[in-house]
Amino acid sequence: MGFMSTPKYQKDPELEKQLKEQREEEEKIKKENEAKEKKYKSRVEKGLVGSRSLFSRAGGRGFYTEGKEV
Repeated sequence: MGFMSTPKYQKDPELEKQLKEQREEEEKIKKENEAKEKKYKSRVEKGLVGSRSLFSRAGGRGFYTEGKEV
């Protein structure tokens, strides 16, 4: 009864390409977020940001920012 069996899966090259691009984009975003989080954690450890920081104002906005003058 071969005519009643389902056809075997065939890969769609366009779909595979889309999925690959999507995965690469997600990995890129994930790496950027990890880098931002790592930078923030190091700034918290140094005492540059945070509620008890000497370099912060009310509302969590600090006057010490890297490369920018407020």
